[in-house]
Amino acid sequence: MNFTPLRISTLKPGRDIPFSLYIFFKEQYLEYVKPGMSLDEDKFKKLKKQKISKFFILDQDENAYQEFLDELINETLDDKNASLESKVDIVEGQAETALEKIQEDPGSEKSFNMTRKAAQNLRKIIFENPDALKAIFGSDSESEPIIQHSLNVCVLAIKFAKSQKCSEEDIDFLSTAALMHDVGVVQLPEEHQELFKKNKKEFSPQDHLAYYAHIKAAIKILSDKPYINNKIIELIENHAENRSGGGPNKLKKLTKPMEILSLINAYDRKIYTSGITPAEAIQELSIDELGNYDLKMIQDFQKLLKAEGIA
Repeated sequence: MNFTPLRISTLKPGRDIPFSLYIFFKEQYLEYVKPGMSLDEDKFKKLKKQKISKFFILDQDENAYQEFLDELINETLDDKNASLESKVDIVEGQAETALEKIQEDPGSEKSFNMTRKAAQNLRKIIFENPDALKAIFGSDSESEPIIQHSLNVCVLAIKFAKSQKCSEEDIDFLSTAALMHDVGVVQLPEEHQELFKKNKKEFSPQDHLAYYAHIKAAIKILSDKPYINNKIIELIENHAENRSGGGPNKLKKLTKPMEILSLINAYDRKIYTSGITPAEAIQELSIDELGNYDLKMIQDFQKLLKAEGIA
């Protein structure tokens, strides 16, 4: 039997679950909840307290899980009495589950659709809840750094693109690309994947070549997929470009969504590779990246971070 992980936060205590839930214990999968049963509130809290963040389902139950999750998310986001924390938990959990799935199977239509839905719900919660961005950005997640980074870039890009008066279509494509932009990293050899955690200031010329291979790896997987819009692929392909032509593709003329994605990617990388605060990162970026991005865009981004209580 084949299993796929899902985040505990995408479930709800007391709600009947139409598929089996498994936990991974002592190198084996054990059935924890049978179909038609629900999670007990106390057990649910205990699992979260123990920092058990994942359940597993059979691959054959993925469609049932997606239907269950779509219904639960719609109810939660539309519920005026639901707390922001509960809304953030479920949308963040959906995004983390989708990112894990697309890393595992980046070329599949199912993985892409999961990621696109996650991006749509992140847009919804960000636009409808003023405090959602701060609640999601840099949250204390159990996820791998690359997943938290992708989530950070996505929510910042959504909010900033809106403030920069990007069209709804551009924000749609940008949010999906932001979640997917580093999908090629896990395709690299293990020793090159470690470069993801290294500050680019410390890169040797060989490191630059090895690291930027993740972009080519992603495009090789995604470019022939008819269900992925070319604008999304273009954003992923150019997420490391800048106005000075210092990116791997040497592109100097960037569209506004491209520049937003590149700027925010560079910003969040400074935080997790240098261990500095968000406030320190924007100050450093405004000096280091001068000439690489439009000065007004950098200033507008700094204002947004301040207004959102991030930096």
